[in-house]
Amino acid sequence: MNLVDRCGPTVAALIGGVLAAFALRESEVLDHTIAAKDGLSGVLVTPQWSGTVAAVVAVAVLAVLLRLRSGIGAAATALMGAAAIGLPAVVAVSTEPGLTLNAVGAGLILGAAAYPTAGRRAPLIALALGVLAATTFFAGARLWRVPAQRWSVALPGDPFYVPATVPLPILAVAVIVLGGVALTTRPDERAAEVRPAIVGGALPVVFLLLYTVLGTTESGPVSWTVAVGIAVAATLAGAWLLPAPGGRVLLVGLAAAAATVGQVHYASGAWWWVLAGLIALVAGVTLGRRYPMSTVGMVLLVLVTATGLLPDSGIFDLLTITAYTLVLPGALGLSVASVLSTTPPDAPVVVSAAMLPLTMTFFAVSAPLAVNDYGWSNGYRSSESGPAVAVDSPLPLGVVVATITATLATLAFARRSDPDRVGVLVQRGGR
Repeated sequence: MNLVDRCGPTVAALIGGVLAAFALRESEVLDHTIAAKDGLSGVLVTPQWSGTVAAVVAVAVLAVLLRLRSGIGAAATALMGAAAIGLPAVVAVSTEPGLTLNAVGAGLILGAAAYPTAGRRAPLIALALGVLAATTFFAGARLWRVPAQRWSVALPGDPFYVPATVPLPILAVAVIVLGGVALTTRPDERAAEVRPAIVGGALPVVFLLLYTVLGTTESGPVSWTVAVGIAVAATLAGAWLLPAPGGRVLLVGLAAAAATVGQVHYASGAWWWVLAGLIALVAGVTLGRRYPMSTVGMVLLVLVTATGLLPDSGIFDLLTITAYTLVLPGALGLSVASVLSTTPPDAPVVVSAAMLPLTMTFFAVSAPLAVNDYGWSNGYRSSESGPAVAVDSPLPLGVVVATITATLATLAFARRSDPDRVGVLVQRGGR
């Protein structure tokens, strides 16, 4: 087995996961909360819509590629995805269709990157952590790149055009890597089940419907809580319908989505916080692969989510910042690596689970915020004029619901867990 066969799928999965998640986060328009007042048309420019389109496209494309066993098809898919993301760099595309076009491109890239990962542990870990890490550290990316101003509400006859979410040279490199790996490797013959693809594609659609009807930024606390409750119930049901490996990784994604109720902001010069978080992520992955402790990682995700309830002052503020910048990346690495290092589930489930923070945006986007005397929500602050790192959370109700969600995911995870804690620790420690 040559170097490409050993490392190619892992590198491609990591690049595809990071690129797809970054493109989705970068495409977010600044006024989607205002646009939500327009009903369905407003939903079409929300992060919820973007994440749903990308996830459904990725799962559908991956299912087709696994059926066809076509490396040429995977390479062509990566090329089409890069073309869709990069089109606004050469053609004027307004924000509203541009966001959907970008989401389709991200889904194609993700599906092509996931094709060689089927049945392989290390590439599946790289794929999931690529998406989750890009989502978690997206605020840190703004230390090196100024985000484009993206607006969906424009004056009549004055559409707002936006640049591509990813520079063309980076897209070109991604196409070369993804295409080359797809043409030289083949996925495991065992990974082409129907049920994981159905569950992985249906859940994002359920989340979108719940967001549109009950859980937008215009919804009240009761309506939002009902939407979250139904979404969580649907996810738990989906996890129970799948074989144990797939169900467990889906529950990790649910807990990770709940943790996004706290938003991290990095000021200029805070790059060392990002570096420390990346080190924690690598340490979590290394520990999880060597000594699987998935339940420990899930419990850490619950504790991170709960820190949003701590007072915003003194030592409590430092605890919350530490939890979200250091503990959260480590917990994600530990949980994902522990689950996927034992029995690798089907690739469509891994894609859907990794995308959960982007397809279940109730916590990151529409959790209830306080409203001041002028009727404006106290949206997330910027830390440019404040401390090096800041973590903002919604009203306590949103944090409580998120913590309950992460706890339910952990309890359900424990019910479905293999004995990978004590037994494997003793067994591997004695080698």
